[in-house]
This record gives sequence, structure tokens and C-alpha cells, in this order.
Amino acid sequence: MSAVAHPDLRERFTAAMHAVDECARPGEVTTGWLRAEVSDFVRFNHGQVRQAGTVDKAAIELRLIRDARQASLLLTLSGIAADDVARIAAAFAQLRLLVGQSEPDPYLALSDRPTQARTVLPGDLPDAREVGDTVCSAAGDADLVGFYAGGPLACGFFSSLGHDLWHESRPWFFDYCVYTAGDKAVKATVADAGWQPARVGASVARARREAAILHRPLKVLAPGAYRAYLSPAALAEIAGMMNWGGFSASAQMSGHSPLARLKSGQERFSPMVSLTDDLAAVGVPRFQSDGFERPERLDLVRDGGFANALVSPRSAREFALADTGATVHETAEALCMAGGDLDEQQALQRLGTGVSVSNFWYLNWSDRSAARLTGMTRFATLWVEDGEPVAPLAVMRFDDSLFRMLGGALEGLTRSVERIPDTQTYENRSFGSAMAPGALLSALDFTL
Repeated sequence: MSAVAHPDLRERFTAAMHAVDECARPGEVTTGWLRAEVSDFVRFNHGQVRQAGTVDKAAIELRLIRDARQASLLLTLSGIAADDVARIAAAFAQLRLLVGQSEPDPYLALSDRPTQARTVLPGDLPDAREVGDTVCSAAGDADLVGFYAGGPLACGFFSSLGHDLWHESRPWFFDYCVYTAGDKAVKATVADAGWQPARVGASVARARREAAILHRPLKVLAPGAYRAYLSPAALAEIAGMMNWGGFSASAQMSGHSPLARLKSGQERFSPMVSLTDDLAAVGVPRFQSDGFERPERLDLVRDGGFANALVSPRSAREFALADTGATVHETAEALCMAGGDLDEQQALQRLGTGVSVSNFWYLNWSDRSAARLTGMTRFATLWVEDGEPVAPLAVMRFDDSLFRMLGGALEGLTRSVERIPDTQTYENRSFGSAMAPGALLSALDFTL
């Protein structure tokens, strides 16, 4: 299961890529958006390896465009050239029938500038045995539950207009919990540009230390505002809520953006807050499924004020805006928050007495137009006195304004910034990650 053993993904699907171009007839444009992965999974329970295996899959979204009409179809590829070429030809024959029955798309957007680029990011990955040895050694007798996922991940866009774009990387993550009694647990995720067994070991050791505190009697807080420290994972979840239409040009133009007041200048975050969609820092492809290039780095919030929206080519046409190459979803795939000057090792000392939040169970908007959030704590939320964690806290709900949390209530951000990967694997692994520091708040409003 070593990354070295996997063949170049591009070479496996070269024939399929050429077939997309060859299927075009006069007056037609054909495109292909390919996603492929060879993912190693190692699952753990009670600190032991319970399952290890590999998922090898690829799918291509084929699109046929003619007379401002379009139709698309998703096809699973085998990597066997002759089979894939024949199935792609049959798929385009089916799409011709669909296009003939379709209405013109007034906001059809496709890059008419044929570009070629190939990016293959390096990354050393372990085999299953090394992953198991590292995690099991760190877990010891702890009840550790989680999974590792890693391996080559690629996407490509090619068209009969001459596009040939490819991005391949070898990301990994280890997502886990250390459980104590019942449902009490410490949750953590580790990821980096390359395999870092020392980081995995240090993370598990820290989780075990925090888990020991969960054996102490629960402390129940009365509703009210309390000083709070948000871990990088917790702050990344808070910042990630802005991706629910906050930076979307379509949401802003239609009045559904939770950051409308920030964009209009009615509200501002603290000058400490700067957010970027930093594709280069995280290793996200610099192109999207319409063939448009994306900037390496786009400022979204600069020094507390709104900087730029994520504008897809469709939104650019619909609202007469300059596009930023955003995907059709207009979400940041590499949402990175800049750090501050707070020493992470001194964060709880600066907190003094209050609540330390490792992550949230869930978040939602309680008042979207006012950027007001609600959510609940679950894993390893601790009560801190004089800079020392002294007791686990019962599950609590908070309801507070994003503009207050990241505005007047923000006392500091840690210098260190952690990578928080997108761990979803429902259809495929994701290139996306967030980067976030920890945050010290003068108050977080808990309602029950």
C-alpha cells in the first residue's frame, strides 16, 4: 500500500482524455472533468487495527455543448483504455439526444482560452503497516477509534477546444477520538504535506492527557457569557460557516449572504482577522470544471474588512461581474485564517478562568442575515481555572454573533496555525483543507 507502488494516474486515463476530444463533431464542444484516487484506508478501534484496504476509483463528467445548449453525464472509468474509449463514445451519443431536447443556457460559461498545465505535488506516504505501528504504539491501552486515509488524488479537465489541465497530489489525514467512559471523548485530526509520524504520536499523546481529565466529575455551568478559548479546529468550524454563502457572489447579489453587513461596511471583524482562499498553501487545483484558471491566493477578508467575493463564471455572466474563477458552488476550498501573536502554550494562562472548546458537535445559523450562530459543544470541552483545566463540562449550546465573536470579543489569535483537512469520503476524498489558529475570546454566550 505504499504510494511508490501506485502508477501515475494520468497515464492510466490518457486514452480517456483523448477520447473526449475525438468525440467532438463540427459545431460541438466536448469536455471531460475527471476525478481519480487510489486511497489507502486503515481503521482503528480500541487502539488496534481493525480493517485496512485500498479504494481505487475514477469518474469522469462528460459534457456536450452545442448552440448554447448543454448536457452532462457522469461515467465511472475502469482504467482499461479500450473499454473506457468505447463507453465514452457511447455516452456522447446519448448526450447528443439530450442536447437536442434542451433549452439554451443563458449563463453558459466555458473557458474559450485553451490552456495546458500539469501539477504533481510531492508527498511521502507510509504503507499500512507503518500507519498501524505508529498509531497503535501511541494509543497504548487507550480506547482510540478513528481512521487514516491517504494516497494519490487527482483531477483533470480537458476539452475539444484544447484544454489539458491536470493536478495530482498525495494528501493524508488521521481522524480519531480517544474515548473514556460512555460518550466522553477527545477528538482530533492530524494532516500535513507529508507523512509525519512524530506529529501523529504527539497528537495522540495530547489527546490521552486531555482524556484523563474527562474522568473527573462534570461541571455544569449556568447560562451566560464566559471567557473562552477556541482550538484551531473549533475556530475553523466557526470560520467555515462563512462558506455557507458568505463569500458567494450569487448569494450576495440575491440577498442570502450571512456576510452582507460585512460587505456593505455596516459591520467589521477585528483588524486581527484576515481570511484567504489560499490554493497554493493547501495544494488545491488551480482550475475548475469549466476550464477556468483560479488565482493562487484570493483575499476574502483583509484586516477585518471585506476584500473579495468568490465569483464563478456563471455568476459573472448573470450579474455582470468580474469572475475570480470560483467553482459553481462559490465556496473557498482552502479557507486560511492568518495567525496572531498569542503563544499557544500560554493560551490557557491568558484565558485564566473560562471555557476551553476543542470542537463543536454542530453549527447552524440562528439568524442568517445577522450572521448569528448557534451550536453545541460535545468533545472535551473543559472548565479552566487559573490557566489549568480542572473539569469536563456538560454539553452546552451557544448562540452568538459572528461579528461579536470575531470582532470586539476577540482578544488574540495564536501564532501557530493548524491544517484542518476536509475528511469527508462519501463520494471521493477531497483536496480541500482549512488553516486556522486558536482564538481567545473575552466572552462566548452560552444559552443552556
